[in-house]
Amino acid sequence: MGPLAAASSGIAVLGALASLAIYRPYFIGLAGLALVYSLFTTFWKKYRGGTLHPKNYGFGKEEIVLLATTLLVFVFIFFPYMRGVTPGDSALTYEGNGFIIQMDQSEKRITLLHEEIQGLMPAMTMDYDVESPGLLEGLKSGDRVRFRLSPRGINFVVVEIWKKGQQ
Repeated sequence: MGPLAAASSGIAVLGALASLAIYRPYFIGLAGLALVYSLFTTFWKKYRGGTLHPKNYGFGKEEIVLLATTLLVFVFIFFPYMRGVTPGDSALTYEGNGFIIQMDQSEKRITLLHEEIQGLMPAMTMDYDVESPGLLEGLKSGDRVRFRLSPRGINFVVVEIWKKGQQ
């Protein structure tokens, strides 16, 4: 398996994983970088070999693989939208438990180290936007909290948060 085939396979996998709504921006970025790298290396190889000239340039196997991979990546990325589904359509909320690592009331952002959120994501440390800066009043770094997340577009936003033991 050559480097181009490996890159193409990797891009296809990234595209498939990009259908995970909460990670979509990261996978789109990675897939884009991998595609640019693949295109650059293909054209660089032809340039160094002396075959990259408008009069004698042929659309070969490598270019076809890159084109097919690019199309697959975009199909996987935009598949939910083609079906008429947007990641934030659901009125579902998800509850979780965790610790506040960092807060920024002016930016309406919070970093949480949380346990597994059933039906959504494994335990991890993650930054979230907060629906209203007032939700962060009375909280500080290190507090053990319970929170509710709700989808907003392709991201999840903290819509309720309280210290553990309060409710």
